[in-house]
Amino acid sequence: MKRNGSSLSLYESMPKLPANAKSIENVLILDELSYDMEDLQATHDIDFSKMTDEQRKIYDEIISAVVEDRGGMFFVYGFGGTGKTFLWKLLSAALRCKGDIVLNTASSGIASLLLPGGRTAHSRFSIPINPDEFTTCSLTPGSDKANLIKEASLIIWDEAPMMSRHCFESLDRSLNDLMDNPDKKPFGGKVIVFGGDFRQVLPVITGGCRAEIVLASMNSSYLWEHCKVLKLTKNMRLCSNNLTDDEAKDLKEFSEWILAVGDGKVSEPNDGEALIEIPKEFLIMDPNDPIETISLAIYGDTDSLKGIKDPKFFKERAILCPTNEDVNMINDHMLSKLEGNLVFFYCIYFRYFY
Repeated sequence: MKRNGSSLSLYESMPKLPANAKSIENVLILDELSYDMEDLQATHDIDFSKMTDEQRKIYDEIISAVVEDRGGMFFVYGFGGTGKTFLWKLLSAALRCKGDIVLNTASSGIASLLLPGGRTAHSRFSIPINPDEFTTCSLTPGSDKANLIKEASLIIWDEAPMMSRHCFESLDRSLNDLMDNPDKKPFGGKVIVFGGDFRQVLPVITGGCRAEIVLASMNSSYLWEHCKVLKLTKNMRLCSNNLTDDEAKDLKEFSEWILAVGDGKVSEPNDGEALIEIPKEFLIMDPNDPIETISLAIYGDTDSLKGIKDPKFFKERAILCPTNEDVNMINDHMLSKLEGNLVFFYCIYFRYFY
């Protein structure tokens, strides 16, 4: 109600807060304290027993850093499927069920949706669009957002390697100002946990060469010397009970091949550049009409699309494209197969200036 400018006190029939309840005017803090603690505790207790030894070691180290209030910058390094998201959820539940505030953020909007209460890092910390070595975040001391960050016990930032080092350095400068940090600890003495895989997408530098991309990466920052790297190496997807032996074998072979490519172990010896042979099962072998070939593999022929009313059919299928041009080509091709007329809906918005 406070978020919408109202209050329980305006309605006589509504229950009132206890007389000894602490009044919280900051709606952002109120939101972060509104989780069902009993439900979080139950979820935590169930998932706690599912942790691997690697995950348990990382969990204990981060929780102890929060409990002892000694700050710390950590990076959880693991390829896809090692359980990073599972670990983020468990850490969040462990602290939130005790009434602590955990800020879950990610470098992309899609990744943030996987985290409970997740937001993009740019949104949560007001990071500049084009940060550099002098910029700071737009966090006004005393504002609701600034006070929320000051009250946070733990900050989690997923998919961190895809962001420029200047994003982390801008946040570091801002938190040092907010926390009035005389010891000059990284990020104002907050416990902050980054996660990701440097084998995946690195910062995108327009027209940048390899050296410029490397220099813009997180591990080229002055902050990296303060970072403790914690590694996850066990592929949890291979432990799924839903996989057949053949599926588990195929997934294991694919995972090992992807890791070999990312680690530069394909076509060794090499000097950092190598010719990578992609297995035939990952390639479109029909050169005449590749778009038709991939649409057939994912969605079936035209007759199979007619009369489909179940939205799960399309929800469970997707074609990933490297460029917007490819997206438009495949969208036009697929829409031409569907029955009915194509209708465009236009959204008109007005911008007011004062």
